[in-house]
Amino acid sequence: MPEEEQRVVWAPQFAPAADLFLHNAPGVAWRTTPSWYIVADDDQTVHPELQRAAATRMGAAAHELDSSHVPMLSQPDKVLDVIRTAARTV
Repeated sequence: MPEEEQRVVWAPQFAPAADLFLHNAPGVAWRTTPSWYIVADDDQTVHPELQRAAATRMGAAAHELDSSHVPMLSQPDKVLDVIRTAARTV
């Protein structure tokens, strides 16, 4: 992404709540609903192996993109292709 766009994305970022991972989400949708997952192969925020493990645990249809943490911004057309594939499937 161009530097100016990167600054717009970074500007509102903040650390998550300290107790974020102490709470369970009851009735998570991926247990009962078909799921798709985009693995960002060049993600420096969430390691791609962790993403792959999450996709496998969810039973998701995984799609790998050579992308940073925000493929929806850097490769919106490819993300849209995954969304369209998901929509045709259900």
